[in-house]
Amino acid sequence: MPHGSNDTPIDYLHLLKEVAVAANQAIGVEAALLKVLQSVCQLTGWPVGHSWIKGPDGELVSSGIWHLDEHYPAGSFDVFRRVSEQRCFFSGVGLPGRVLSEGVPLKIIDIHVEGNFPRQAAAREAGLISGFAVPVQSGNSITAVLEFFTGAPQQLQPELLDVMTQVGVQLGRVFERQSSRQALLASEQRSRQIIDSAGDAFIGMDSRGMITAWNRAAEVIFGWSLSEVLGQSVGETIVPSQYRDAHQRGLERFLAHGRAKVLGQRLELPALHRDGREFPIEITLWSLEEHTSWSFFAFAHDISARKEAERALEYRALHDALTGLPNRALVLDRVQWCLSQRKEANTSVAVLFIDLDHFKRINDSFGHDAGDQVLISVAQRLQRAMRPSDTVARLAGDEFVIVCPDVASHRDATVIAQRLLAELAPPIAVEEDKVFVSASIGIAIAEPDWDAEKLIGSADIAMYEAKSAGRAHYQLFDEQMQMQVATQLRIENELHRALERKEFRLFFQPIVAAATGQLVSVEALLRWQHPVQGLLSPVEFIPVAEETGLIVPIGTWVIEESCRLAQHWGLLRDTNLPLGVSVNLSPRQLLQSDLVDTVSRLFRTYSFDPGCIEFSFEVTETAVMTDPEAAAMTLQALRDLGARIAIDDFGTGYSSLAYLKQFPVDKLKIDRSFVMGISESELDQAIVRTVTGLGHAMQMVVIAEGVETAEQARILQSLDVDLLQGYFYGRPQPEEQLEALLLNPNQADRAG
Repeated sequence: MPHGSNDTPIDYLHLLKEVAVAANQAIGVEAALLKVLQSVCQLTGWPVGHSWIKGPDGELVSSGIWHLDEHYPAGSFDVFRRVSEQRCFFSGVGLPGRVLSEGVPLKIIDIHVEGNFPRQAAAREAGLISGFAVPVQSGNSITAVLEFFTGAPQQLQPELLDVMTQVGVQLGRVFERQSSRQALLASEQRSRQIIDSAGDAFIGMDSRGMITAWNRAAEVIFGWSLSEVLGQSVGETIVPSQYRDAHQRGLERFLAHGRAKVLGQRLELPALHRDGREFPIEITLWSLEEHTSWSFFAFAHDISARKEAERALEYRALHDALTGLPNRALVLDRVQWCLSQRKEANTSVAVLFIDLDHFKRINDSFGHDAGDQVLISVAQRLQRAMRPSDTVARLAGDEFVIVCPDVASHRDATVIAQRLLAELAPPIAVEEDKVFVSASIGIAIAEPDWDAEKLIGSADIAMYEAKSAGRAHYQLFDEQMQMQVATQLRIENELHRALERKEFRLFFQPIVAAATGQLVSVEALLRWQHPVQGLLSPVEFIPVAEETGLIVPIGTWVIEESCRLAQHWGLLRDTNLPLGVSVNLSPRQLLQSDLVDTVSRLFRTYSFDPGCIEFSFEVTETAVMTDPEAAAMTLQALRDLGARIAIDDFGTGYSSLAYLKQFPVDKLKIDRSFVMGISESELDQAIVRTVTGLGHAMQMVVIAEGVETAEQARILQSLDVDLLQGYFYGRPQPEEQLEALLLNPNQADRAG
């Protein structure tokens, strides 16, 4: 049996057992190191034991853990302890550094003669002579070094060094376990830090539904602290009362079958705050089987702000920004819903389509801000006049729609319209002034097969009928209106194609000198050679063209075609009297911004001799009075191009002598209504005499239209009218027939 320093036999097996037990039972590395040092010193008889720990830079530093035999003189040992603990050893330096470098146990027989022992002086003072050190191996690296000393020269048996190598391996396992434990703790700490720093609430729950985890975000979102909720029921804490039974049943189903559709899904659920209010959360749930039980975890975050933003976006998408009323999208949905409910209510649904009369004048006079204030006031009045079950909506501009879900009859709907008109009647304050607002109202009562679009569209059609009837009025929809709209739509579509297919024709009606009956001018009149219906007169399509704006391109074609023919006729006509060509301008054309530029271009393209051709534009009193100032400027610009200006249908419109004086007018055309009864009516004769005198006084040529008899022509001659036009002198005729008349002008001499 080998011996220790005091020649006592060493039980190596017992030593290894002691070390193994110490390593396995030690709470930590420090306890294991102390226990191993004690065991080795006691069993080997070496009185001093010390451990070095590998530092962060690879150096060995004192662990501060020593074993000193109780019989060893402590006073002389303090210097050696202090010197050891104040320094570190790098690889190859001193006894610990050599062990770190070579990785095997090493011994020193006499410290006093050892060349590589930096603590030599302190060891001599402590009475230390022999020593040995062994590495503590953790995996493939040395994590610590154990050193032992005695005060007498001592030879070490190889068996002891071999056993100490195994001791280092056993102790290394403690270091490995601690390293793993520290890594696990660090990982858990990082996880906790991540979870605690997460913006989402983290919630853990056991199979009984009790809370096991609760991070800082959960405290903020739900209002409960960690200490308050641990061990408490999830259902009682954050699930609203009306959903707790469903929560519990879902938990029981999962525990019974191990399956749940909600797991792994992102869900939107209501949650309960500590203060009792409910709020929406978005939550993701998952489960974890641990041994024989289940744990559940969830990440959740408060989506109240998102929901509020979504509601705001939805509100803006479905409501008018100015008035706050429902917009077209929402009112269509409301109408459709009302239509779906009418069978149960045994009543019908009425829609009132409201358009303010002459609202543009308010914007033009007071500005758009004032106009917006008027619209807001109108919206408030409309709401005030209706029931809570009715829907008041703004479609666009000054158009409003009211949906009444339980109207029994047309009479009820008209009563509502009357109430609305009365509500709008009082003046509305605008800045420091007041304005009066009226409206045209169309009413439609739903038919069994109508949808929302059909119902609102029908009310819209009726509203336009109310406007046509004089405004500030209501009108009930009937099928005849729908037929008229369908006809207008068909005409509009066909008008688009008519220009492309060159289906329009110009007819010309002769105008003769009253004194001689000689042909002096022609009026260009538009006809439509319809491919199915044949030749159509203007009354059948011009109103539609004017309303849709198609009159602008059609009117441009008329001017261009008249210019082309005027150029041609100027070459044919062999007389000193110039031929006049008159073209009608519609109200929309007169307001056309590029009318003057268009006429200027066409006059340049189809140049004709003014001595042979006199080109005139005819406009009605109604057209020029729509915007008198703008009309005067446009007419003057046309006159500056060389055209003549005639006021058509004079006496039937809203004539104003003051404006007439300002207009650059060359001709007055007396309306046919004053000519038809001129043979019997002295009043008509007086009117014609007055208009003729007025025209001559203003240096204008006076034309009478609608002349159909010789008697009418004779009376008009006697009243000094300059030119005559009517069936008596010729009906509107195509250009070929007119050219024949131009070549034989005597054919038109019928008044002599």
